[in-house]
Amino acid sequence: MELNNNLSIAILSDGKYGHRAKNTIKKKFNCELFKIEYSGDFENIKINEDLLNKIINFHIIITYIKDPDLTYTFIEKINEINRNLNKNIFIIVGAWKGEGFKRQIESFKNVFCPDFMCNLKECHLKDKLKDYPQLKEFLKYFGRPIVNIYLNNNIIESIDILRESPCGICSKALPEFIGKTMEEKTLKNIGLRVQHFCNASKLRIFVEKECKKVKAGKILLDGINIIK
Repeated sequence: MELNNNLSIAILSDGKYGHRAKNTIKKKFNCELFKIEYSGDFENIKINEDLLNKIINFHIIITYIKDPDLTYTFIEKINEINRNLNKNIFIIVGAWKGEGFKRQIESFKNVFCPDFMCNLKECHLKDKLKDYPQLKEFLKYFGRPIVNIYLNNNIIESIDILRESPCGICSKALPEFIGKTMEEKTLKNIGLRVQHFCNASKLRIFVEKECKKVKAGKILLDGINIIK
């Protein structure tokens, strides 16, 4: 995958998550991982100014911060930077908890909270793409997976990942199936391998009955095109 230097992505983490996304996205775009530095709590949070000065030159920021107060304070700071410095930074919140909190932070027009990072697609961001054209470029390569699986005599001969999940799940799970016979059981096993690698249930507290790892597996399977 040829590197595109026109777009830069910052990943902001509280320490545990974000490494997979960095290692995946840096294959296409300039991408750096930062650990958030701050002091205080609740309404008295102060984010490290050196960190803010480093991060303001990125086009998209993906956050993996579990503390909602810290997430909200960071979003406020970036919006202040956008206004004062005429920036156009967009924030994808990769870890969040509760529909009320989601509505609160998505009231900022430069914020989106996907249910899964592997479920990012144009129709979810249609009202954002015009104001934040960097999203369109990002979604060419990362988001809800699109994969072509090529068969020869019903044997998987090759796999072409047209759009990868930001966590790199396709590149991790699919190559081991090259040489396998394509049948219903094969697709089921692909879904199970995705579940094995998936971190979705650790990044959010979900209320739906369906297991989130199972849903992530279905998202990938829905994006597979079988070409004979």
